[in-house]
Amino acid sequence: MRIYYIYLTLCFSCFTLHSQSPGFQNVVIESVDDLCFGHQSQSADVEAESIVDEIMGQMGLNRNFKIRKCSNIKNALAHIEEDENKKLTPYILYDPEWLAQMSKKSNTDWASIGVLAHEVGHFLLYHSLNKRGSNPRWELSADRFAGTTLARMGSTLEEAQSMFKNIPEKGSSTHPGRAERMNAIKIGWMKFNNPAQKKIILNENTPEREINPELIVNRYYKSLGGLKTLSQIKQLNYTEKISETIGENLNQKPLEYGYSYEQTPNKILITNKKYNEQYLIINNDSLLWKYTDQKKWKNEVPRIGTSVKQDFYSFKKDKVPTIKNFFDDFVLVSNPELALYRGRKRIADEECFVLELPTENTEIGNLKKKGKRISVAKKYFFNTLDGLLYGIETREKTSNFVRGKIKSQKNIKTQKIFISYKPTKDILFPSQISTTETELFNDLPRGKTRYQKRIITNLILNAKKQEL
Repeated sequence: MRIYYIYLTLCFSCFTLHSQSPGFQNVVIESVDDLCFGHQSQSADVEAESIVDEIMGQMGLNRNFKIRKCSNIKNALAHIEEDENKKLTPYILYDPEWLAQMSKKSNTDWASIGVLAHEVGHFLLYHSLNKRGSNPRWELSADRFAGTTLARMGSTLEEAQSMFKNIPEKGSSTHPGRAERMNAIKIGWMKFNNPAQKKIILNENTPEREINPELIVNRYYKSLGGLKTLSQIKQLNYTEKISETIGENLNQKPLEYGYSYEQTPNKILITNKKYNEQYLIINNDSLLWKYTDQKKWKNEVPRIGTSVKQDFYSFKKDKVPTIKNFFDDFVLVSNPELALYRGRKRIADEECFVLELPTENTEIGNLKKKGKRISVAKKYFFNTLDGLLYGIETREKTSNFVRGKIKSQKNIKTQKIFISYKPTKDILFPSQISTTETELFNDLPRGKTRYQKRIITNLILNAKKQEL
């Protein structure tokens, strides 16, 4: 078993405790216990489990990573484990005695809670998607996340800042100094507790200088039906009917098909009734499939016919629902700074506020031998009139590598337009979506465009999570 782990440490040298290399590092090791200096890792304490679950609960998300305690590491860290089937499992490891010392030094338990919130922040802010070393910008971003989360959990500003009371004033190349980190916690904390900002009313007439991602995201969830109600939803069941054409020929007969979905924050069960197949995507990185009359799942990508093996990334992209983003977007509530405001733009005759999300990178195979890197950049378009999400634009660049050099590249632009919404239990959900997918060359269309019209029916909301 190989493990790629990423340190997500804070600047802890102030406690004169020997931490391992600070920041992000991607290292291949033999077992998780190597991270514990040869000691056996153990199940997390109930208190640590409950704290992390509460942190996730502030955003209406279920936890998709595991927690283990690891004595003698004098630190808190996170890593991503890859097993022999290429399945990735995120972990947070912590030293309970070290956390207890931190609480003692700061005279409050909020310090150790803040450490765990900071680690969770690195996962939810997509830092683990980038294979680079740690840097001050990522650390401050995770600090702001921790500040907002602790505010939601009821801490005072002083309690939220207690985790950084005793760190050095001077920063390093990977971690900021005390003043910057205390200020980052304050910014995050004030996002939840600043009444002045809450008085700004966002609409199509709001001056540009007053618009920010937080206002856009909050208005969006309010327009859907309210964050409190939406965060209670743990599973969506629905059907998508799809009508597809390729190119500009208006006389062609559309290809019609559909899928049924059961969607939770961590899993998507897809049923293809036409071929009596089911596909189960777990944590967005592993796939199981079986025929509907079978009980045993196969841990692989289905073949086409009897011989042709499909690519997992392309297969998943083709099968996931158009509203896959429903659970993922809850992260923006506590972390609006994850997105950048890019002004207004008219799309499909509607004026929208534009938010740009961080680029996600996926590597398949070995780039030094033969493999590919897929970079995905997304923009969200929110209608300036009603605040609803109107469109999502995705730019996907695939670079094919041979012996460490790029041999070819492919650029695809995909655009989703949410044509209409319908209420279900007083919550608005998209009911009709149009999608276009076009290959680009120097930002100009190359080849024929793929058009889809999708209609969502039989939508059922479940507040209690059901196992798929």
